[in-house]
Parts: sequence; structure tokens; C-alpha cells
Amino acid sequence: MPKLIVQEGYKQVSEYVIPEGITVVGRSTDCDLVLAGRGVSRRHVRFARDGNVLTVEDMGSRNGTFVNSAPLTEPLELKHMDVTQLGESLLVYNEVESDMDEATVSGELDSRVFDLKFLQTMVRAVTGNIARVVQGKDDVIENIVLAMLSDGHVLIEDVPGVGKTMLGSALAKSIRSEFKRIQFTPDLLPTDITGVNVYDEHSACFNFIPGPIFANVILADEINRGTPRAQSSLLECMSESAVTVDGHSHVLQKPFFVIATQNPVDFHGTYPLPEAQLDRFQMRLRVGYPSNEVECAILDRQMARHPINDISYVIQASDILQCQALVRTVHVSDPVKDYIVTLVESTRHHPAFNFGASPRASLALMRTSQAKAACQGRDYVLPRDVRDLAVAVLSHRLPLKLQARAEWESSEQVVESILGQHPIERWERAKHK
Repeated sequence: MPKLIVQEGYKQVSEYVIPEGITVVGRSTDCDLVLAGRGVSRRHVRFARDGNVLTVEDMGSRNGTFVNSAPLTEPLELKHMDVTQLGESLLVYNEVESDMDEATVSGELDSRVFDLKFLQTMVRAVTGNIARVVQGKDDVIENIVLAMLSDGHVLIEDVPGVGKTMLGSALAKSIRSEFKRIQFTPDLLPTDITGVNVYDEHSACFNFIPGPIFANVILADEINRGTPRAQSSLLECMSESAVTVDGHSHVLQKPFFVIATQNPVDFHGTYPLPEAQLDRFQMRLRVGYPSNEVECAILDRQMARHPINDISYVIQASDILQCQALVRTVHVSDPVKDYIVTLVESTRHHPAFNFGASPRASLALMRTSQAKAACQGRDYVLPRDVRDLAVAVLSHRLPLKLQARAEWESSEQVVESILGQHPIERWERAKHK
């Protein structure tokens, strides 16, 4: 059922299922949803639900109502993940229904024949929707979608203000699924992420209260500001899609996709991710600065409002599961496998690295190459697919030796040199199917 995620204060989060008809929200006890936060009027706002359509209207409140940080002046139809602010209280609209697996989302995706053509249609819908928000970064958008289709996770690392968090938010808003954002801080505890068992006096037993990790898309913002103890709580979640609390395992719902961001330039009060944590990420991406033309277009588009307020979901969670299954069917020939192993083996003997890439890196490179081939409509992988993704998949797993930093600027530069030592012509001449 559609619901509102209600946040009234620090770590005070609850859910409210939206019924059909009118729902009045305010401070008065006769309201359908009572909020006690500061700045909330007695009868503050009215929600009207008609099937899958939810409209919000301010009821003449003293402090006003804001939707996605913009003042609400007239009735407005809400979209998935829109945020309504009433004083200090936030209401996040989560349009998730029990029958979503059988519903169609976009008219372009009405054909439910799950083949490579369907996958291409889905990818075009998602990348096009994200490109409306993050301009001039089509290659980064494509890579983050490839990581999702290959059932991996992504680390976005770059300087502040280039759109790392916005990229993750736009992807999450493009998918009709559960989305949670975790802001990592030094005081964040592992139970704040995974959940905790709470004693119930009425039933005389412990009840498990799920944490924000129980969602389909997780945005772990500024992950390097969390302590190693909090960072390590993601290890089991990312590798096994499960959480163990007090000896009991809780399975996370599929699809499960973690997007983590971090700023590499500010090291004050941060905790660098350990190698074991970095290895759980399928890819590490860098956004980079926009061109002058793109930056001027950004200024023009955001003079009045942010473009993320104008997008909604274009696919649903079940579509991602179908596409992930399709990716696994893409053929990988023996020559392509040999090329992958050759590149990974070269990292293990390179004098610039403390240690080389593991078999997990080989699998990650193969999975993302399968996804890239599928997005291009091919049911087989070419060596150039592997070459194009090698830097993003391998470099963050390979720490440079201290003495090698005088010769090499970064691990990416070393991986690019390894690619230059192994031209793909040798493997391209081989038969791939």
C-alpha cells in the first residue's frame, strides 16, 4: 500500500499507510495523522488519495507547507519519493503497493516479454530519466546502471558538489521500490543501520525493529565519515543480502543495491574504507566537473526549481530482477574469460601494488561486461566490453605501494598501463560464440 515515511525528530521515524479518500494531517487530536513537531498547525495539510493518485493541499497553515523544498501554493499531485515538510516534520511519499509485481509502470514497458529488447528499453528509460537531473554525465549514468543490473554495488568518489548524492537520489527515484538514505556520521552505530531487538513488555519477548538497510535501494552518503564499526555492518548486507542480529539472520528483499558516496579531499574526521569494504563494491565511479556549456545549462534549469522534483519512477523493482536474470544468460566465450584472467593476473605481479585483484574482481568484471553487452543488444561479450570497464571495476581494489606513488598518480593509471600491455586484438581474432 502507498505510505508516508514520517520523520518527526532525530531517529524518530514511523510509517503511515495512506487510505483511500481524505487524510488530514496536523497537531489537533481529531486529525487522521497527528504530528507533535514544532511548526505544525492544528489542521495543517490535506492528502487526497484516489487509487494511485495522491494530491496534497495546504489548509491555510501559519508556517506553510513545502514539497521538495518549494512552497506549496496550490494542490499538487505527489510523485514517488516526494518530500512534504510541515514545520520540523518530514513526510516522504513511498508509492509501493502489494500488487506492484503485476502492474506496469511505463507505457513503453507494457510488453512483458522479458528479452534483451526489453532490457534495452528499461535501460533507456532509467538513463534518460537520470540524465534529466544529472546533465553531461552519460557515461557515469550508464556505469551505475550496469552495476545495478549485474547485482553489484557502487562507490561514487569525487570532490564535493559535483552531484554524487544527486546521482544516487535520481536513480532511486527512477525505480518504484523502497528507498532509504543513511547519512554516515561518527556517532552512527551498527544497529542504526541494521536494526535492533527491542523488549516488548506486553508480549514479554524481544521484537526486531528493522533498520534503514531493509530497502531495495540504499544511499550511504559520506560513508567514510562513519566509524569502521558502522562501515563493517554493511559487509554481510552487501555480500549476502542478509543481516544477522543477536544470532538471528534476516534476509533482505531483492533487488538490493547500495550506492555509497565519499569525498576524497577532506580527511578531517573521516575513516578511510578498508580494503575488505572496498572489495564489496562492484565499481568505483568518479563524476568529475561539467563542461562550461553543461554548467551554464545547469544554472538555467535550476533558477526556479531543481529538476529532480520533476521526475518520477519509470520502472519497477520486478523489472530489475528480470533484467538481472537476463544478464546472467549472456554468453562469455573462453577467449574473453582468458582476457579477464590475464588482466587480473597482471595486477598480482605488478610492482606498484601491495597485492593484486582477487577472483571476486574477476567475477565482477565478467558480470559487468555481461551487463554492458546486454545493454547493447548482444547476447555475447566482446573483449572491448571488458577493456572499457576494467578501470572502474579493478582500480579501487588495488592499493598502491608507498614508494610507487612517486611514479604513479593513482591505481587507475596503473590499470590503464596494464590494458596497454595487453591489446585486445589478440582476443578479438578469436571466436566469441
